[in-house]
Amino acid sequence: VLGLASGGGQQMPILTALGAKCTVLDYSDQQLESERLVAEREGYDIDIVKADMTQPLPFADESFDMIIQPVANCYVEEVKPIWKECYRILKKGGVLLVGLDNGINYLFDGEEEKYVVNSLPFNPLKNPDQMKQLEKDDSGVQFSHTLDEQIGGQLEAGFTLTNLYEDTNGEGRLHELNIPTFIATRSVK
Repeated sequence: VLGLASGGGQQMPILTALGAKCTVLDYSDQQLESERLVAEREGYDIDIVKADMTQPLPFADESFDMIIQPVANCYVEEVKPIWKECYRILKKGGVLLVGLDNGINYLFDGEEEKYVVNSLPFNPLKNPDQMKQLEKDDSGVQFSHTLDEQIGGQLEAGFTLTNLYEDTNGEGRLHELNIPTFIATRSVK
């Protein structure tokens, strides 16, 4: 199992406990260090790879049975190349499980109380006001993506979508109004 941009010791301990041989790839030294600390504390073995998921992935074709990516695409500007790389490194019949932000969170300020404050696409590299908002909220550089990019990109790469699930933020005004802000997809090569 590859945890793509999923360092931090959250997903991989569970999968390792279930018997999976796991690799985690992340670009953040802090997330990778958290993964190391949790692995040492919990006594599980994991391959830890520092790499940028926007570049060709450092794995051979058909290396993995499963790729899990939590909501991480929001930190990259272009997602379609990532789906192509996932398709390349998954074995035939392999499963891609992905968490996606549907873009609604980017329409509002951090309090979710005001009217719509941003237009889409949310791209702080092209909109200085959006960069200021992210800096104010200490949210890192993030980007919205369309469903065409997220789900359509998986289909373009060759995946077959087998399931999806919508969910809310789990708290805050959008959650109280039962407005889905995330989608999880399951696709197969």
